Formats: sequence, C-alpha cells, structure tokens
Amino acid sequence: MGTLDYLVILFYFIGLIAVSVVMSRKIKSSEDMFIAGRNSSWWLSGVSSYMTIFSASTFVIWGGVAYKSGLVATTVALCVGVASLFIGKWISAKWRELKIKSPGEFLTVRFGHTTLSFYTIAGIIARAAHTAVALYAVAVVLCALVKVPDGSIFASTGFAGDSPEGYLSIWWALGILGLIALVYTVVGGFLAVLMTDVIQFGVLISVVVFMIPLSFNAVGGVGEFIDRAQNIPGFFSATSETYTWLWLVLWVILNVAMIGGDWPFVQRYISVPTKKDAKWSTYLIGVLYFVTPLIWYLPTMVYRVLEPGMALDLDQTALTYNGEHAYVNMSKMVLMSGMVGMMLAAMLSATLSNVSGILNVYANVYTYEIWGYKEKNRNADEKTRIKVGRIFTIFFGLLIIVLSMLIPFAGGAEKVVITILTMILCPLYIPSIWGLFSKRLTGNQLIWAMVITWIIGVTAKLTVPASVINPTIIESLSGCVLPVVILTVLEIWSRSRNRVDEGYETVRGYLDEAADVEPDERMKKATKAYSFMAVSCFCITLGVIALLLIGLIIARDPKTMAVSGIVWSFILSIAGLIAAYVIYRYIDYRRNR
Repeated sequence: MGTLDYLVILFYFIGLIAVSVVMSRKIKSSEDMFIAGRNSSWWLSGVSSYMTIFSASTFVIWGGVAYKSGLVATTVALCVGVASLFIGKWISAKWRELKIKSPGEFLTVRFGHTTLSFYTIAGIIARAAHTAVALYAVAVVLCALVKVPDGSIFASTGFAGDSPEGYLSIWWALGILGLIALVYTVVGGFLAVLMTDVIQFGVLISVVVFMIPLSFNAVGGVGEFIDRAQNIPGFFSATSETYTWLWLVLWVILNVAMIGGDWPFVQRYISVPTKKDAKWSTYLIGVLYFVTPLIWYLPTMVYRVLEPGMALDLDQTALTYNGEHAYVNMSKMVLMSGMVGMMLAAMLSATLSNVSGILNVYANVYTYEIWGYKEKNRNADEKTRIKVGRIFTIFFGLLIIVLSMLIPFAGGAEKVVITILTMILCPLYIPSIWGLFSKRLTGNQLIWAMVITWIIGVTAKLTVPASVINPTIIESLSGCVLPVVILTVLEIWSRSRNRVDEGYETVRGYLDEAADVEPDERMKKATKAYSFMAVSCFCITLGVIALLLIGLIIARDPKTMAVSGIVWSFILSIAGLIAAYVIYRYIDYRRNR
C-alpha cells in the first residue's frame, strides 16, 4: 500500500471517533446509551443488524469459500435472508411488545436472576472468544498489507504466530483495532454504534460495488468470466460436498436462533418505536441478504479464474490459503492508490461493527441486570448508570483484545469460529426464543437443557470419527437440533403435569401498550432526526469516496485513467444519490417550515 492508502485509513478511523464524540452529546440517559431512547427507525435498526452479522470472516472465510467453490457461498448467505424473513414474521415483534430495557431484563423476569447469571457468564466467555477470533481475522488482513521498516517498534517480532518479517506486527494490529472500537463505543454508546454502522455499510457497499466492474474488466468481461468458470467443477452449483442441503437447512435454523435470540439483535428490536418497526427492520435484513451476497463474493470468484490454470492443480490446503487472501489480492490487482486503503477500511469496518455491538449490549445487560440488580444500586441516577456501562465496556473490551492476542497460538481461525458459534453460542439463543412463546419452561430446565446439550455435543465432537459423520454436521446438530429436542421433551413433560411457570405470567405484565400504537410527535421527531443523521453520515461517506476518485483523475493516476469510464460512472452515481437526498431534505424543510 502507498502513502495515500495509509492516509485514507487514518482519516477513516478519525472520522469514526469524531462521530462517536458528536453522538456522546446526545446521551442524556442510560436508555439513550443502550437503546437509543427507542428512537431508532426501522431501517436504521435493520442496517445496523445487517452490519452486526458481518466480520472479516465475510471476506476471509466466506470469500475463500466463494474462491474455492463458487456460487455455493452465495447460497449459504441466502440462507441468512430466509432466516431473517422467518424472524420478521414471528419473532422480532415479540421482543418489541415487551417494555424491557435489555435482553437480560427479559431473562430475569421470565426465568429468574440465576438464569441470567448463567447466561451472562456463558455468553461473556463464548462471545469474548468469538469476537476475539473475528478481531484476529481482520488483523491478519491488516498485517498482510501494512509494511513496516525493520527495526521499527511496530515491526514483526519474529515470534511464532507473528506476521512475516517487514510487516506490521499482529499484536500491534490487534491492539490498535481493538482500542478504536473500544473508544467509539465507550464515548458514543449505542447511538454511535448505529451511526458508525451506517458509515461502515456505506464504505463496504460502495467499494465492493466499485470492484465488480473493475474485476470483470480485468478478466475480459462477464462472458469471459462465465466461460472460464464453467471449467471449474461445481463452480456454479448451489451446493457442494461440504455445504450440502442438510447443512444448509441446519444453517437456516442456526441463523433463526442467532438473529432471533442473540442479544445484539434483540437490542436492536427493542430500540425501535413499535412492533411494526421491529418487523420491518428484520425484513430489511432478509432483503439485503437476498440482494447483496453475489455482490460480496463476485470479486473472489473472478479472481479464481485469473489464477494460473484457474488453480485446478492445487490441493485443498493451497486452495484454502489462496481463498483466504483472494479479496486482498483482487483489491491490489484492480484498485488504484487510496481505494486499496478504502477496501481495507471496509474490511476493518465489518469487524469493528461486530465488536462494538457486542461491547454495547453486554454493557447494557451488566448495567441494568447485574450491577443494577443489587439493592444499593437500584435507585442509581442516570449519570451513574452511564458511567458504570462505560467502565464495563472498557474492561470487557480489554478482555477481548487480550484473548485475540492469544489466538496466534491457538490454531486456525475458521475452526474456532464455527465450533464456538454452533456448539456453545447457538444453544444459548434458542431457549430465549422458546421462553417468548412457552409458558411452561422454567429457569432450572433451561440451565439443565444447556448443560446436557454441551456435554452431548462436546462428547460427540471428540469421539465420533469424521469418516462416520462430517464434523460440521455434528457441530450443527448439537448446536441447533439437540437443544430443540431437549426443550421439546421438557415442554411435553411440563404439559403432562399441567405446570405453568410463574415467570411467564410476570412477563405478561411487561407488555408495552405503546408498541402497538402510532408514535407520538416527540418520538416521531426524534426518530426522524436520527434517520437524517444516519443518511447524512452515509452520503458524506460516499462523497468522500467520490472526491478521492476525482483527485486521482486530476492527478492523472495511470491505474485510474486506464478505467476512467468505470470511475466516472461510479462518481456520477454517487453524485446522483447525494443530489436526491439534498432535494428530499430541502422539500422536507419547506414542508415543515
């Protein structure tokens, strides 16, 4: 990367922190800090949820799958869209109909504080490890692109697990990225998370969309790409030996559990004004996952056909390695100076969004349901609650950074991510959703169901040979199917004894009548203001990218001038979007003056 790329990344991070400082001025209460005062619009919540699913694995792991296996990576992503539509129809509105301030409050009311403590401890351990792996994955990408002179304090140490000589040390990369996410989450709270998610979405979608015509140009056109790709066995198949129809069905179930019950998503469902907004926010996730997967994975699919011999003579290990670096290599091949830095910023954005969401939601639960549960803290003022939330965010963020620094000694990132997500985290999502609908499940039953699930799952993972059952199927069955089976048995057992858990009746008292009615003028005004701020952030992001490209044209950058038609088309598209927004704002101003 060149100097311009480093400057782009630097100013990008400065921009994120600046946004968090601006948002901090709007935090007047703990509800503002953790659920945006329930004033998030449905589309803002939906985009933020969409970005929460992202991490560097979207580019490194699943981009690698697209490189190796082609269209099946898109099929895997479409399953997330199917799951989101299911959640929008039956689950997300159930969360918003409750007048709760955090996902943990639901667990406390429905199942008791012991169950919440169990969930919090298990969730912090599993989520910290999962988030640390995501942070490590994007740090690897950063290190592969940032060269550092030998002898510099930032240079690779040469220790096992560190970057190659002459590149940024993996431990410096982890520390820098982790601290950036930590700072803007601590300062700006959930409002900053929402706004920076929109900025990150703008960077991601614009840079990857820009890469697609450049990628096709490099290969000689769409027709040439298709002709070459047809020579790769199974490249345009919807499934593969690894990602079978059974695996895809289990993947849908896993994502229903995750998007329907994981705390960062629940936080977004309860941050909107009404049940209808919660539904629409989840439908938006589904629509985006039906539209964007092919956009994300086309660059790596094109890169595969540009490889010598289309990499048909490589073994699986070499294919996996090449696939994990395909996005970076394609970026360096087709993008001009400055835009490579923007692409790296896009990859960093994906993971930072994920990290910031995790930090904020666990601070939310800790502040309201762990620290706030103690008798002496129940009447604490809002300023104290905000302070406690920020302190917890700092400590949890530092824990994640430390864990990420241990990853180089722990093996492959993909194996750790998939195992943790399916075998530990997914079983935690399912009982929360179950408790929304079931009046019989108790807190003790929930805990025992999780313990039994983990014991059986880990035992099967360690004892069943891969030749008998594919390890990924074992992980998916133990994470998705087994807890449902156990909970069904417990449900039938409780029904046979006509038992109704008192927590279910207590939850009925938390129904929010305001969730079914049109918001009042004050809330409409606040929601509209946040929406305008978010769209403004989005347009400013696109405008900066357009100005960067115009600067490259003025400077007669050779790589830019070689594809000037594509560049000008992209600039004019951005200009049209910004102009449409400015006109809309002007009309709205005249109407409400």
